[in-house]
Amino acid sequence: EFVLKSDFWLKHLHPEDRAVLSKDGRRHLPLKDQKLVYRFQTATGEYCWLRDELYLLKQNGVEPYFVGLLIDITEEKSLKTIADKESVRLQAIIESSGQIIWETDASGKVVEDLPFWRAFTGQAYEQIKGTGWIKAVHPEDRARVQQAWNEAVQEKTKYETEYRIKDKNGNYHWFKVHGIPVFKQKGEINGWIGACFDITEQIQREELLENYAARLEQSNRDLQEFAYIASHDLQEPARKILAFGDRLQSKYKDVLDERALDYLERMMRASQRMQNLINSLLAFSRVETQIKPFVLIDLTETIKEVIEDLELMIERTQAKISFEQLPAVEADKNQMYQLFENLIKNAIKFQKAEPTPVIKIYQTDKSVRPEKVTIVVEDNGIGIDQQYEDRIFKPFQRLHTWEEYEGSGMGLAICRRIIERHRGRIYFKSQPEKGTKFFVELPVKQKKQDKQ
Repeated sequence: EFVLKSDFWLKHLHPEDRAVLSKDGRRHLPLKDQKLVYRFQTATGEYCWLRDELYLLKQNGVEPYFVGLLIDITEEKSLKTIADKESVRLQAIIESSGQIIWETDASGKVVEDLPFWRAFTGQAYEQIKGTGWIKAVHPEDRARVQQAWNEAVQEKTKYETEYRIKDKNGNYHWFKVHGIPVFKQKGEINGWIGACFDITEQIQREELLENYAARLEQSNRDLQEFAYIASHDLQEPARKILAFGDRLQSKYKDVLDERALDYLERMMRASQRMQNLINSLLAFSRVETQIKPFVLIDLTETIKEVIEDLELMIERTQAKISFEQLPAVEADKNQMYQLFENLIKNAIKFQKAEPTPVIKIYQTDKSVRPEKVTIVVEDNGIGIDQQYEDRIFKPFQRLHTWEEYEGSGMGLAICRRIIERHRGRIYFKSQPEKGTKFFVELPVKQKKQDKQ
């Protein structure tokens, strides 16, 4: 045993390191080569880290002695301390995120402990190693998972899949699993590293949404079918009331007194309103039941067709309608006709006694959003109070009595439903007695799944 008699080194050692290098207040070293690491106080009073490499030399007739080499490793120690802290921090982040980190050798087999996998599954390392980890995978997923893993290993490509893993309490969780090959410098695979992300809550939310969507779709189908059947079945009695009322008017007009004729006239008007309501209800249900695929249509041609078909109404009211060249969009041609027919009819109908109706149809915001078009139907009519902007688009909602302006209160509801089917938007800007502008926003192209 070699004893360093001077206490110089002992006095300058960090107090926590003296126990390593000293014994009974002196430095005792075994007679062999060795490497020691300790903190040593410098002339400034600060401590630096040293690696002390000692090599024992023996010569005949000479007492053994050491030749030493002191290397300042303060920076190396600082970097290691930072790395250790980052490692602890990273591990804490991984643990809090619920990820399971794993790695395998080049052949895809587990050869080292997987603490995150063990903590989640409760499997021991002996159960995990090799391909034992597959036993924690849900039996229904194992064949698919094993096949995908084998293909990734053989093809040396990234591994991505989703499957269920059983936790230590026997419950299965859905995981999204990613793995990538780690290559050596020569391009050979050194191993695989990856992570499993718990997506159980996401899967449950998606299943819940799919369930709600399916129920809502079925409910809508049932409602549309009910509306169609109900309105269709109501057609016959309404037609009979009108038919028999017409016979009474034509055959017994001379024998009925004034009061009876008044009652008959009221019955006929009520029956006609019922007929209009039934037809509107049918039209409303047909927006979703009698649809056609979206095709590229010229809106200018659609407007021309509507104006031609409304020729008698336009002549009777002396309405003046102007329109500019409009773009082409992907849409249901029949529904675009129905949409603009309703808007133009309303623009003609809801007018003051003077002046004559003036209606302008044009495109706005041409360069703002090229993926959408905005068509404006502007009139000089009675206007609409802006407080009714939601109400007027609901079924059977009217702002005026039937005696003032006839109609079913379904026209704008049908317009909104058509626009919703086309993934668009309809709204208006107006003031009472100052006319109205209806804005129709439509996508130029429809999504692929919506074209069917």
